[in-house]
Amino acid sequence: MLADYNPLHMNTVNWQARPSRHLLLLILVTAGMIFLYGQIPYTTEPYARWDLYHYRQITAAAPQITNSVQQPFAYRLLGPYLAGLLPLPDATAYYLLTVTAALLLVVLTYFFLLAWPLTPPAALLATLLFVFNKHLFGFNVWDFFALNDVLSLIFLVILLWALMHQRWPLFALILTLGAATRETALVMLPVALAYLIERRLLGQHARALLLASLPGIVVFGALRLLVGHTGGLSLADQLARSAPKLLAPETWFRLLLNSFLPVSLLPLVFWRHTRAFFRGQRYLLVYLTLILVSAFFGYDNERLMAPAFIVFYLLIAAIIENLRLTASGGLRWLLVGAGFAASFQHLIGRYPLPAPWLTTTLSLGATLCATLACLLVARTRRPPTLTPAALAIHSSFWVI
Repeated sequence: MLADYNPLHMNTVNWQARPSRHLLLLILVTAGMIFLYGQIPYTTEPYARWDLYHYRQITAAAPQITNSVQQPFAYRLLGPYLAGLLPLPDATAYYLLTVTAALLLVVLTYFFLLAWPLTPPAALLATLLFVFNKHLFGFNVWDFFALNDVLSLIFLVILLWALMHQRWPLFALILTLGAATRETALVMLPVALAYLIERRLLGQHARALLLASLPGIVVFGALRLLVGHTGGLSLADQLARSAPKLLAPETWFRLLLNSFLPVSLLPLVFWRHTRAFFRGQRYLLVYLTLILVSAFFGYDNERLMAPAFIVFYLLIAAIIENLRLTASGGLRWLLVGAGFAASFQHLIGRYPLPAPWLTTTLSLGATLCATLACLLVARTRRPPTLTPAALAIHSSFWVI
């Protein structure tokens, strides 16, 4: 069962021809961005002691299971274990697997948006904006030892699709794999319950959901009972350590705005479209809320918001399509250019910027350009209902 929200009539779209061309373009652009995001200098400090230190220990022990890794890394076995099974140096194995998984993630995202259903131009543009996101996509490519992170995003896309179509055997399989990858996969259990309640399908599918949930829950618990560790922080300890960031304004800026540049303001500016989108699928709000809560189990704010990407860019694609923004070729190129400009920064990348202020200037400048351009084009399409802040920006734009 697909969502009720259908932004536009799509009788003018050539569904047969465009997706194949878009897919080729996506793969080429993604390959180019993977090159530009570069590779983490994993043998130098401080990177050598990042999370990759623990994952490489798991890889070195494969096909055995080591008990000498700190929690929670000791329980995130799937990615490092797969890398350890390849007859390659661990760095090479990680890079090949991460690049392959990243390409698969992009392809899955595009087809997920098409299945919503959205038109190919809107799905393509939203997926490209995701590829250009240095926090949600680029960081995990640069730190290619974060294979678990990319696999987890793939699993979340498939889980959401399986839930929408009530494919419970697939849901059970992917949830089980997700439980051996990162804890994030388990947020799909309350989301699935919310989906069935909202769609009034709980009586019909409650037993199927319970049976599909059990293997993942068993794997999650068994890993914590059977795999030893050498200290580290439990989930409760992680939350206690990170909870004080709740009161820092910077935290909320990084979680809600900086994570989704340069289109992070569009859901606020076109708030009525956002409200209409979520009115028919409140279970997606449950999903976003749980991802936001999970971000308080660590300090890497933008990276911890990565699982929100599938709902956020689904919303962006719906807004773009609903306002007919893809009808403007100039705007499409501007959004692509803004996304590309915002992908650069001074800390990561093959060609990092020379100073932090350049990162801020490019990111905020790209966001301003993207927001104003969408306001301008939306005004020529149909009068959108805007927030007071958006109206002020809109009025100032016309005065300028």
